[in-house]
Formats: sequence, C-alpha cells, structure tokens
Amino acid sequence: MPSPSSSSSTLDQILSRQDVWRGHRHRGAPHNCIDSGYAALNAELLQGGWPAGTLIEICQKTFQGEWQLFFPALRTQSSGLIVLLNPPAEPFCQAFIQAEINLERLLVINAPNNSQFLHCFTELARSNNCGAVLAWQPNKGLTYTDLRKCLLAAAGTNTLCALFRSLAEQQKSSPAALRLSLKIIKNNIELIVFKQKGLLQKHQPRPIQLPLPTCWQAALPHRALGHSGPEEKAAVAVVNLKAGT
Repeated sequence: MPSPSSSSSTLDQILSRQDVWRGHRHRGAPHNCIDSGYAALNAELLQGGWPAGTLIEICQKTFQGEWQLFFPALRTQSSGLIVLLNPPAEPFCQAFIQAEINLERLLVINAPNNSQFLHCFTELARSNNCGAVLAWQPNKGLTYTDLRKCLLAAAGTNTLCALFRSLAEQQKSSPAALRLSLKIIKNNIELIVFKQKGLLQKHQPRPIQLPLPTCWQAALPHRALGHSGPEEKAAVAVVNLKAGT
C-alpha cells in the first residue's frame, strides 16, 4: 500500500498536467501559447493567448478579411512556414508586407475535396517546418471525425492551427479546444468565445470588441461607413484592394 506522501505527490503530478480538466478553475498558461496581440482578447482566453498545438475554430457568416486577426500572432511565430489552406480568395501580398510578415514564409495550398484537405492539414500540422496553418474548410464540410483527425495532428506541436468555418457550424459539436464566432461591425471586430477546453461556461459569453484597423474600416460596405463624399468613395475602392482577402 503506497504511503500518504507518495499518493499526494502522484495527485499533484496529475493535477499539474494541462490535459486534466478542473472545472471552472483557470490554470497557468502553458509554454505553447502565442500572444494574440490584443490585450482584451488575451484576457478572455484561458491560456492568455492563442493556444498552439491544438485546433482553433472560427465560425463566421461570410469569409472576408477577418483572418488577418492572426497577423500579430504570425509575427510572434517568427519561424516556420505560414500556410494558407483553401483561402477563399487569392491573398494580396501587400497586406503581408504591411503586416511585416516575410513573404518567403508564405505558402498557399488549394485542396478542393475533403480527402485532399484532410491529408494536407494533418501533414502540415505535424510538420516541424510550419509555424502556422490557417485553413478554410471545403465546401462539402467536415464531420466530427474529420475535425478529430485535425485536432490529433496538431496535438503536441508548437503550430498555430486555425480552421475557418461557416456560422451554421457553430450549432454543431466539435472537438476543437477553442471555438469562437467572429464578425466585422462598423469600427470593431466582434468576437464571441463560446467554447474553451478547460473552462466551464456558466453564463452567456459576452462579445469582445477589438479595434478595427483604419485600412479595414474603408473596406466595409458603403452603408456601414456612416457618410462618404466622392473623395471618400474613391478611397474605399483603393484601400479595399490593399486589404487583401
């Protein structure tokens, strides 16, 4: 029979593990946590930033330029490839240059069907050469089993893995460790974190308002701009091209 001291030591070791859920209690941030670049968002995230080595899921009504929310984190991940898997439009290089991201790190891959997508995502997530994988799900959608494969592929790595899905998928079950919905409003990016592994949601999550960069504000629909004369309208068209995807 083990002594009380050895049993206590074993229990402490178990409770110190990051994969042990302790209800609503917050744990210290692990080493594979990436600063999101937004203090308000970091304060709401359980680990104090984007979790690496797991699956982050972003649900949104339409796919616009919201993925650039990850630009500060991509600068923090200073090594490894930045892979855009199935981007909804061709990325505009100037957006990366303005964000101070080296274009030599950028890799764009199109995988039109589910089997190709899963093969690419899992291999990239496991690769030691990738710092980040930002992916958009195929038109056919992904099953829970597919998402589970993506999660397992990312586990234990230092890779930032984010998957963009339609807003309708928010109501479906997902194994992703972090799930949030995202939309652009007039002057802000509005985020709602509706699932975090290791945190019990007791109340309806409150929206997080992040300031919208000036160049993004000009890319909004005309009706959302408040007012604009002929000069402002011309500026909208120009900046919309510079905003990228």
